[in-house]
Amino acid sequence: MDFPSLLVQRASHSWGLLISIVAGASLLLFLLYRWLLPKPIPGIPYNAEATKSLLGDIPSMVEYGKETQEVFSWMAKQNIKLNSPIVQVFTRPFSRPSVVISDFREAQDILIRRFKEFDRSKYISEISGGIMPHSHFRFPTGDRFRRQRKWMQGAMGVEFLHNVAAPHVYNAALDLLRLWETKASLAAGHPFAAADDLHRTTMDAVWNILFGVQAANSVLKAQLRLYEDVKRVELPADRDAVVSLPAVPYPELTESFLRIIDSVETTIKSPVPVLAHWLLRQTPAMKRAWKHKDHYIEGELKKALERAKSRSAKDRDINCAVDDFVRRELLLAEKEKRAPEVLSPSMSDEVLGFVVGSQDTTATTMSWGIKNLADNPDVQKRLRAELHAHHSKAVEEKRLPTPQEITSTPIHYRDAVIEEILRCSSTESSAIRTALTDVTILGHFIPKDTEIFLMGNGASFYSPEFEISDSLRTQSCLESKDKVGAWSHADMAKFNPDRWLTKGVFDQAAGPLLTFGLGERACYGRKMAYVQLKILVTLVVWSFELHKCPEKLSGYAASDKVTHVPQQCYARLSKCSY
Repeated sequence: MDFPSLLVQRASHSWGLLISIVAGASLLLFLLYRWLLPKPIPGIPYNAEATKSLLGDIPSMVEYGKETQEVFSWMAKQNIKLNSPIVQVFTRPFSRPSVVISDFREAQDILIRRFKEFDRSKYISEISGGIMPHSHFRFPTGDRFRRQRKWMQGAMGVEFLHNVAAPHVYNAALDLLRLWETKASLAAGHPFAAADDLHRTTMDAVWNILFGVQAANSVLKAQLRLYEDVKRVELPADRDAVVSLPAVPYPELTESFLRIIDSVETTIKSPVPVLAHWLLRQTPAMKRAWKHKDHYIEGELKKALERAKSRSAKDRDINCAVDDFVRRELLLAEKEKRAPEVLSPSMSDEVLGFVVGSQDTTATTMSWGIKNLADNPDVQKRLRAELHAHHSKAVEEKRLPTPQEITSTPIHYRDAVIEEILRCSSTESSAIRTALTDVTILGHFIPKDTEIFLMGNGASFYSPEFEISDSLRTQSCLESKDKVGAWSHADMAKFNPDRWLTKGVFDQAAGPLLTFGLGERACYGRKMAYVQLKILVTLVVWSFELHKCPEKLSGYAASDKVTHVPQQCYARLSKCSY
């Protein structure tokens, strides 16, 4: 064989081999691509286009989030879009789908009665793990979960709530009233931003409930000191324009806590929450915040431990929540014959969790509350009249009701207003669980480890429920059909406290509400939240008339952060005489 022919033959062989390799690699890549594409659970509606992309529904959800700053309303909209109470979405890359359910009866059944089939959400564990990896709500419902919850048991008891928590909330609320009286005078009828004031109020209240009176850390008193020297501000020519009012920066310690808490927003809006928060924690600002938080909580726990050694174990000696946490852990450790875990990561995370659960939720709810009351003057006027009627002695003496009067006086319309504020705010938009085993929901097979989003912001809450055959429901669901009412389709999306009244009596089971969740894993701070809301709503409505802001400042668009917060929260106030 001559040399040129040999070269041609070898070249031909090399090209053939290369083509074979490329073809084989392409086939493997194609098969890998097909394998990585989203795999729907058979029979459950889904967005067909999502199964044709490796990113599934992520582009749609991200685009919606950019336009609206919301995430959970996108989920509820999928039920409407696909016209089904149960749908599946692909919001995590290369993962199984999540199931989204918009039906209160089914949510109630899963949360309360099907606890052996569903437990702690792995998704919630991932988005909160970056800031509180040792908190009780990240653990499955078991011994550790229950033991750490016992640390907070006393702080949610009637005696602590009325004798310790209520006065602290009341004192913080008084500072808010003084601040808003000054701001209203300076604003001269103009609207001013109100959300930050409410967050400062609840931060002061919760800080003092948790650690005892900490006047040096009061973010409201710092504001009041600033306004002692502010005699006038520049007012816009347009009476409907927002007036800019000065604010004192948060102290470094408070700012550190808030930075850590607000970092949850990063995980909520990321398809890879664990990685997203890990990257965030590597930044210098987060490292500084973490150092401040750890140092402060450790110091307070050490002080509480020293106080515990010098006092009796009776509740009347307890003046702050952290003291009760420590006291209860010492008693548990003695009973279980083990070393106390007072200075442990678990105790530290429960302290931080108390701040997260008690502060942000109440501030957000009040932010929605002042919007709803301003936009519904008849409700506001009736509420003020009811408060005056039930606190007649305070009216006669021309003073504010005391914290004891507020917490011990049943006022049905006040409770209905608070419940309606909670309903309309969707402060927490969903309850989430993970299937512990293969299960059936509404006639559909759901494989083990599937995340189940039980929406509290869609059908059966703000829009008519889907028609679901009783044959698709469990027996336990059918047997509990009438334990909670259903809302009239005529005004589901409107703010109407009367829906919670049955013959003038407040009925908490009048209709669906999922703000605090349900069942054993429901929000443990619910009682604390109601104490805060009763005091804040009473004192604000007693002291001020909340006037409607211009439409451009009264939108109800929200942003999903730690909670579902209003994008706009402005107050236009005038002082009420009493």
